[in-house]
Amino acid sequence: MELLNIFLILAVAILGSTFAGIAGFGGGIIIMPILTLFLGPEAALPVLCLYALYSSVSRAFINRKYINWQVNIYFMIGSIPMAVIGTSLFVSLDPDLIRRFLGVFLLIIVLSKYCPGVKTFKMKLWGFIPLGGTTAFISGLIGIPGPFAAAFFVNYGLTKHSLIGTFAFATALLNLPKLGVLAINQYMTMDIVYLGTAIGLISVIASYIGNRILHKVSDKIFTVFINLVLLFFAGYFMIY
Repeated sequence: MELLNIFLILAVAILGSTFAGIAGFGGGIIIMPILTLFLGPEAALPVLCLYALYSSVSRAFINRKYINWQVNIYFMIGSIPMAVIGTSLFVSLDPDLIRRFLGVFLLIIVLSKYCPGVKTFKMKLWGFIPLGGTTAFISGLIGIPGPFAAAFFVNYGLTKHSLIGTFAFATALLNLPKLGVLAINQYMTMDIVYLGTAIGLISVIASYIGNRILHKVSDKIFTVFINLVLLFFAGYFMIY
């Protein structure tokens, strides 16, 4: 890979990780297109998994005092086995169709909050078991489940640091079996490990920067910001 391409990937990684440090998700979607462009889809997914692991662990550590451990236990029950299945199938299914379906689903969730006469959906604790399974399966297929799962974390009532810390820990967990499946199937070459680690280490610093910005944002503004981000990613999934 050319030095310029590596520089561009690292620059986008800083942008995506800082954004994820503020919103709690979305870094993967910002980074995935440039990884796919320069590496191809089969190499992009393992690099993205390594990046997500470093990035999620750093955000979880920064917000460790606010993590909702009950949510993560329920999420983990569903996510671990489905992460293995989804990652095993990612090369054989059409990811574009899945992305468009998720885009429509996200749009419905966000807009339903503002429709007259429509009761806002309230996530239950037990619901994180099937959510973990669904999220892990989608993550195994396309590598970027953040906005889909984040909508449910928000509707459970988590805000700001609790949302970011809890979701980051859950994301880190589901990336471990994915990396195992990719390693077994010989997708984890040394070049991929080096690049994924470099992007991941950059994400640690960028996550801290994003967290410092988050401290200056009120809960109300944060909620509006998250809903706007979800709307953006809904459109992104449906169009691209």
